[in-house]
Amino acid sequence: MFRQIVKDYQVVDPIVNSTLVPGGESASPKELIFHIMKDNAAPVEVLDIGFGRGGLGELLKASPISAHWHVDGVDGFEGSCNNPELFERKIYRNVWHGLAQSIPSDRFAKYNIICLLDVIEHLTADTAKWLLRTLLTSMGPDSFLFISTPLWFYPQDSQQEGDLEEHLIGVPASSMMALIPMMYAVSPPLIGGFVLGKRSLDFIEFFQPTTDKSFTYTRGTMLASVVNFQNVPGKLFKLS
Repeated sequence: MFRQIVKDYQVVDPIVNSTLVPGGESASPKELIFHIMKDNAAPVEVLDIGFGRGGLGELLKASPISAHWHVDGVDGFEGSCNNPELFERKIYRNVWHGLAQSIPSDRFAKYNIICLLDVIEHLTADTAKWLLRTLLTSMGPDSFLFISTPLWFYPQDSQQEGDLEEHLIGVPASSMMALIPMMYAVSPPLIGGFVLGKRSLDFIEFFQPTTDKSFTYTRGTMLASVVNFQNVPGKLFKLS
């Protein structure tokens, strides 16, 4: 199912009779998004996959740097798409209710920045690899993929029925750094944010998440250190 809820800032197909509440707040270093574009004053189109409570959209609309950007959102959880207070504030231009893997791939090319913040760890390993390859393949040649994830198997279960909150995989820092990110940052507890360009597609085979729940924070930190990953909360590292 892939259903449009908001179109051009207007609710066009509201979810009714739902008791589910918006969920899914990302712990990623969201401020990294302000460093991606060479010219933040230019028109920028952003796709926020798994927007949850709308934290990224609110951050962008609250900043004079990016208030003019257009932000679209997709979320597979009914509660996130049943948020009239958020929609009335016209944070998101378009909103669709559907899973990330259900998004028509031809839509990705129109966006300057595609955001996948604290989403991929909720997918199976095979789906995560497929989605990452699809995003990198389908996005425009000058577009960017901003992805964040815990760099260990962060234990998390569902909180509401169908909320998609359970963590199914962990992503080692080595797996993300092997994609040759253009820049990255980290938030506690070891939540990495990475900006990828099209060149990462050449290294996609090295993206190897794990289903091993014994991949703890301690092990994740050790692995991050041996790939020269700088675990410095709040600091931005530009690699190119």
